Amino acid sequence: MTETAVPAAMRRKDKLVRCTLAARVLGVSGDVLDDWHEAGIMPQVRTPVLNMTYESWLDAVMSAVRPGKAADIAAIGRRWFTDRGLTDSEAVA
Repeated sequence: MTETAVPAAMRRKDKLVRCTLAARVLGVSGDVLDDWHEAGIMPQVRTPVLNMTYESWLDAVMSAVRPGKAADIAAIGRRWFTDRGLTDSEAVA
């Protein structure tokens, strides 16, 4: 996936969280988050030291979880990008 700068307006509105925290909250590995990012369904901001994602994306995933029913991560990711008027490659840095 091509990585581009995060729009300035989005940076000011949305808190970044470490991908290690997101993985722990979601009960998946960091490799799974990397796969979701490469598939264009999870935004990721990469720094020389950390990989981060947006708190609102994590909130969207967690709010879709229902007992006994898996969340459709791909649909959640597409909706997250669409709601912000972004393509998947515009929400990574």
